[in-house]
Amino acid sequence: MGYLLDSLLRYGSDQSCPYCGSRSSRPLERKYLVTRLFRCRECDLQYRHPKANAADSLDFYQDDYVQEDGITTELPDATRLRFLVDTGFGEKNVDHYATLFGRMFPDLARGEVRIIDYGCSWGYQGHQFRKHGFQYAGLEVSRRRAAFGREQLGLDIVTSEAELRGGADVFFSSHVIEHLPDPGRMITMGMDLLRPGGYFVAECPNGSEVRRRREPRLTRKAWGMVHPNLISGEFLAGAMADKTFLLTSTPFHDLTAVFDAWGGIGSEVGDLTGSNLLIIAKKS
Repeated sequence: MGYLLDSLLRYGSDQSCPYCGSRSSRPLERKYLVTRLFRCRECDLQYRHPKANAADSLDFYQDDYVQEDGITTELPDATRLRFLVDTGFGEKNVDHYATLFGRMFPDLARGEVRIIDYGCSWGYQGHQFRKHGFQYAGLEVSRRRAAFGREQLGLDIVTSEAELRGGADVFFSSHVIEHLPDPGRMITMGMDLLRPGGYFVAECPNGSEVRRRREPRLTRKAWGMVHPNLISGEFLAGAMADKTFLLTSTPFHDLTAVFDAWGGIGSEVGDLTGSNLLIIAKKS
């Protein structure tokens, strides 16, 4: 009720795009009468109105954010943690990304590849990346989840962007950009934290036009209180227009083969009908 009341009170608030600031947008969908999904005519970002507020968002992710998948936001007890470690973290397994990151830097040993994991929760991905031999640093705004990762898994997890050290080989985020009040901030910061030749890698729900036409019911569920943005391939391609990038969607099957076929030369847009988008952008 708090979300709907706030949406009602802020219904007449500023509608400008949170990415590019344009006031030229068009409504696509409506929920609960008082929340709408707009699409910016300039940059193609699809965003919820009333827009997310940075301070309120930070408070929300301290204690109120809950995902009912049994892992993303739920801190496991010792028995559950041991089970997750022993069984590879189920759907949160990142072996395919570990293989990809190794392939990205054939001249480096895995111990020389440094990953920044943006929005890492309590470190279930970080534990796996470190087990694969990578150097690892994570950022998680929830102080409780960040503390769990540091204390129970011994991971380098900070709660402030200012604490992140640059020169990384990979800036990685999994299902984060759709949560952010200002998605452009993450893109700019991610690129700034990379060394030349490093890769920005982000996965998120797919709000591309072809996906919305094919699965309108599913994409409608993908925006709302928790997800103020419905990220599309059109938006990502525009945001990365000055970079060399690969854009595709799930199922990935063999990410390393897709990456090898791209080769980091020119920009390539693959199939965008899957449920999740993947953008890989190279810092020149």
